[in-house]
Amino acid sequence: MTNSVAMNSQVASSRADLEFAESALRDVLAGVQHESKADATLLNHMLAHLVNMGEAISTSPERHDNVAKRLGDFAMTTSRMATRNPDSAPKLTRLTEHLRTASERLKSS
Repeated sequence: MTNSVAMNSQVASSRADLEFAESALRDVLAGVQHESKADATLLNHMLAHLVNMGEAISTSPERHDNVAKRLGDFAMTTSRMATRNPDSAPKLTRLTEHLRTASERLKSS
């Protein structure tokens, strides 16, 4: 496998991880809005960033480290949110796992 094929495969996997995280985030948003408007606002901002991150990793491999760090930061934030939003905790925990997976995959690419 050539380096460019391997890189394209890693980018595709990373984009898929981001899409799973985006889907999980959209799922969380409905419930959290009823528990905490501040957390809902923060999650909406995260959603906008996730969409932009998908584009960034596709067009600029130099951004992978930065995107991986931000995804890790988002995972830490959503993990904390789970303790404040008990009704949404299972969905927030799943979102945290998707964010961590995406971060780790990007770090290794």
